Amino acid sequence: MSGAEKLTEKILGEAQSFAEQVMSGARQQAEAILTKARQEAENRRNQLLTEARQQAEEKKRRARTIAELEARKALLAAKKELIEDTFTRALERLQHMEPAEYEKVITSMLLAAAETGTEEIIVAAADRDRFTDSFLQRVNNELVKQGKQGKLTLAAETRDIQGGFILRTSDAEINSSFPALLRMQREQLEPDVAAILFA
Repeated sequence: MSGAEKLTEKILGEAQSFAEQVMSGARQQAEAILTKARQEAENRRNQLLTEARQQAEEKKRRARTIAELEARKALLAAKKELIEDTFTRALERLQHMEPAEYEKVITSMLLAAAETGTEEIIVAAADRDRFTDSFLQRVNNELVKQGKQGKLTLAAETRDIQGGFILRTSDAEINSSFPALLRMQREQLEPDVAAILFA
């Protein structure tokens, strides 16, 4: 083998060795890049899954909260309706009391409301028959026992009220109709009514 051939062989051998080193390094670098890319993709996938789970949990929590609020609102509305119905029924019962019971209640109310005993009693047209002369006389007798004048009279005028009466003095009117009395007492009575209804 001549010197030129040996030199060529040596150069080719070194080139091949260098090429193998370069290829080996490139393979290692490519493998490292692939490994890193796989790891980053796995990390990103895990992060996206975690975020998706968190969002799903948050949506579920919000949906549950909204459902609970809606349920509470519906329950509250039902309770209010039941309380309203109770007060409506109470007014109806007051309006339809038996005559003796009605007289007893109205007598008590008149004795409490009359200041001088000279007031006029204004009632609904449907209740005028309940305020007989004998009934007014009994009330006036009781007012006299209280030290008042005992001169209550039934006004010719009527009002559109649902039971009870309006007591008129020379300068004022006292609304003692059943709806007005229930309205005034409602704030105090409502907690008791609710406690009875929802115990």
